[in-house]
Amino acid sequence: WQNTVKDIVLRLQRDCGVDGVYIDQVAAASPELCFDPDHDHPPGGGHWWVEGYGELLRNIRRKIPDGAMLTTECNAEPYLKWFDGYLTWHWQHDGQVPAFPAVYGGKIRMFGRAYRGGPNRELALRMKAGQQLVFGEQLGWIKAGVVNREKSARYLRRLVRLRRRFRRYFTGGRMMRPPALKGDIPTVRADWRWHGKWPVSTPAVLTGAWARPEDDRAVAFFVNVSKGKTVRARYAWRPAELGLDAETLRVRAVTGRGSEKTFTADAGSRRTLTLEPGDAVAWEARPADGTQ
Repeated sequence: WQNTVKDIVLRLQRDCGVDGVYIDQVAAASPELCFDPDHDHPPGGGHWWVEGYGELLRNIRRKIPDGAMLTTECNAEPYLKWFDGYLTWHWQHDGQVPAFPAVYGGKIRMFGRAYRGGPNRELALRMKAGQQLVFGEQLGWIKAGVVNREKSARYLRRLVRLRRRFRRYFTGGRMMRPPALKGDIPTVRADWRWHGKWPVSTPAVLTGAWARPEDDRAVAFFVNVSKGKTVRARYAWRPAELGLDAETLRVRAVTGRGSEKTFTADAGSRRTLTLEPGDAVAWEARPADGTQ
């Protein structure tokens, strides 16, 4: 079976010229306990399950063309070294924090959520896409018909613009602590329809931060995922939390609507952020005395 999978992957990438192959469930399925006395591993569990996949994937990676990639489902840690991307479609839980991107962001690509219907599917879409942006994931895994839902399409366009603009942070950067905001920030709640009814709550404004230490730059994202609430909040500038060693920062504010402006921010100073429903903004910061 390992040879069969390897031959299929290599045929697709060498003969058909595809850029990548998705091998289903490797980082999703739990190991099966095996007690066959004729197998060359200890009975029951152990490392043999992961090592079997390792043998398959090492043999594939030795022979795939330069620039070709492998992806799989979900994000189990033991398989990171053999894959280029993880389908994070199962990140659907109440109270999620970006622990995995904080450790592995910039090392492996994360893509996709399950976007499903429900009585408040538009709000659920806003929450998922906003969380994907600040977590560093590629947006979507969504039916193309979303372009016919005007409000959702406009919202997604804003987020896609921002992600494309700052994509280098997600492909080689490092996730920093999400910015903490002060103010009256409501909570939103929607049915995400993961397994039947699936209520999930998040703050109306989702935040995330990513740094590129070699460039001495960082970017903070703020997304108002609510449908009808303008949010005003305060952000205190702490350059060290963004990985920057400077007392004064030069900041470029870019919105998902396409507008830009620049300002300076001193360490410890506060800036008020006003976000209309569906607004998204990125603040890219660097030391004010930098030459880049």
